[in-house]
Amino acid sequence: MNFTMPSTFPTSEFQAFGIAASNFFPALLSDEVLYDPQEKRRHFDLSWQAVRYRYRACCECNDEFKALLDNPSEEWQAGWGDEELTYRLERCIYIFFMGALSVFDSFALCLYFLGNAIQPAAFSDVSNPRKITRASTQRAMNVAFPKDAITGLLVGLSQDMRFSTKDAFRNLLAHRLSGRRSVRSSGTLNTDGTYTTDFHEETWQIPGATGKLVFDKDMLERQLADVADILSALATAARAFAESHQPVKPGL
Repeated sequence: MNFTMPSTFPTSEFQAFGIAASNFFPALLSDEVLYDPQEKRRHFDLSWQAVRYRYRACCECNDEFKALLDNPSEEWQAGWGDEELTYRLERCIYIFFMGALSVFDSFALCLYFLGNAIQPAAFSDVSNPRKITRASTQRAMNVAFPKDAITGLLVGLSQDMRFSTKDAFRNLLAHRLSGRRSVRSSGTLNTDGTYTTDFHEETWQIPGATGKLVFDKDMLERQLADVADILSALATAARAFAESHQPVKPGL
């Protein structure tokens, strides 16, 4: 394949999941696929691919974010405003968090169509994909496959602080606000005229957010590490799920 994924992506597990899952669908160019009004195979394949695309986009935003801070303007370094740099940084942050949530939304859609291929009755929304969400996928998996590890991970996702933090930031950025660098500092003026900094904190402020984004070059890197860890666990569990529910071949 001529498409390169970042080294932090769980490539082997995710590809193995895709290969195992493909056994539940008709051949790619078969009449059954080409004339399927619900496009089940295409939905699975393209949501599986979307997981990879969104993850790589997050990595590229992280790289761009770091590059922007390699040589900031004098005004920025002094703690003052630089609207052009603020815009470029905010653009990276916005796309990053949108992409990070899309990684998991795409994964959920992919898994929903796989679930439909195994137990259609529990995954009836394939006729209306707009109704398929992470929450509806969790519910369907919990009904059809309550004992599988992938179901437990999906159900626990909303309770995972690493995920819920990104979900909250994404919702604020997507629907309401932009963010901005916030610098807080305090210190002591010494008797000899020198100044000692007692406290200095830089954050990326998003009003209404319950979490804190410590602002430095590695701000998105830390968020990306969480995405990679969660996705790695999901990919491993999804592979095990697909491999353990393989369809029975005719004559066996």
